Amino acid sequence: MITTEISAFPDTLRAISIAGPFAYEIAIGEKRSECRTWPTKFRGLVLLHVSQSKEYGDPQSPDMVSAIIGAAELYNCTPDPFRPGYFDHHMRYPILFEEYIRNVSGNRNYWHPKTSDHELAFSRAWAQIPKSEFCIERQGNIIRIASQKTDQTFDVLAQGIWEEFAPRIQDSKILLTKAEFARLYHQRQDSQPNRTD
Repeated sequence: MITTEISAFPDTLRAISIAGPFAYEIAIGEKRSECRTWPTKFRGLVLLHVSQSKEYGDPQSPDMVSAIIGAAELYNCTPDPFRPGYFDHHMRYPILFEEYIRNVSGNRNYWHPKTSDHELAFSRAWAQIPKSEFCIERQGNIIRIASQKTDQTFDVLAQGIWEEFAPRIQDSKILLTKAEFARLYHQRQDSQPNRTD
């Protein structure tokens, strides 16, 4: 079954083309970093695109070639301790898609959609990324986020966050990926007063 759902993806979404065996290993959580000859300041959700290169071996399935097969969050980039001149791009929160988005041309570095076919592929990928619904409201310089499933509520400083998420807010609700929620939760403000006893 082919995913036909079109979903508005965030402007911050990027993809990276990776040799077949390694893209799959990242998507299933077996490989936690991708080694490159260049560093990056980019942080955020990345679609995992399988390149046509067979330099490092064939992908686990021929259906993966030139396909977006999953996603992960790029959260850090550090020099490789064993190979001077190389950099480890650290990934977490991997997702392997149930349906690969096939026949997608790749690109270098962390790329954003450049064609209408890319935009369609990004939309179809975004539709497969699990999300949870949260209530969100701005009160001055504070954004309050509340879970729809639990009673958990926390505040974060608005500093650029509201502008990033505002286009996706509908009726004071937003769908957040696990990676987005984790980033916001990590930036939460301590709501408990300092105790002196």
